[in-house]
Amino acid sequence: MKKSRDKLEIKESEKSQKTKNKKNRGDTIVELTKAALFAAVFCVLSPHTLYLPFGPVGITLGSFLLYLTGLLLGPRLGIISVFLYLCLGLLGLPVFAGYTAGAGVLFGPTGGFLLGYVPCVAIIGFIIKNATGGKKGIVRFLLAMLAGTLVLYLFGTVWFMGVYTKGASFFEALSACVLPFLPFDGAKLILAAALYRPFLPLKYRTTVTNQ
Repeated sequence: MKKSRDKLEIKESEKSQKTKNKKNRGDTIVELTKAALFAAVFCVLSPHTLYLPFGPVGITLGSFLLYLTGLLLGPRLGIISVFLYLCLGLLGLPVFAGYTAGAGVLFGPTGGFLLGYVPCVAIIGFIIKNATGGKKGIVRFLLAMLAGTLVLYLFGTVWFMGVYTKGASFFEALSACVLPFLPFDGAKLILAAALYRPFLPLKYRTTVTNQ
């Protein structure tokens, strides 16, 4: 009797483990699909660029997409999505600013910003990970976006100084990479904040556990 009961328990345990493994595989497929979809959105929208009369850096929707990706996917899937987008561009798909592509873009004026995409979305996703609705949630999202934007500015400015120009002063780098774009980035930040409440329910539909 005891042996029979033990065998039954083992079978039930194996069945439960198989069900769990199958669910985990399904969750993984769903996660990768979400990351791929957001990467596709980057590929479609990021190349559109508005160049100002001065400076080699243009205005794109990149940072705005990072805000929403961090909010909706969280840090882990956000990193996967952005990394996939960068890989597609490096492999030759014209998805970077101005419909450019290839590893050479990393040594151009926007290379630092592209490298900053990964830590930017990671920081935003981490800060906003468990946020809820209400004013506190919006404030938290604003802080997350500000922190991510500062990281982008840091990467872009340092890269411009040390790699692209190899000798530009800090003020020259700020004048080319940051100062002209503050009003535009501020507008993108405000727009993303306005979308926080409408998008929040979608966040908990797209975000899976263990992010």
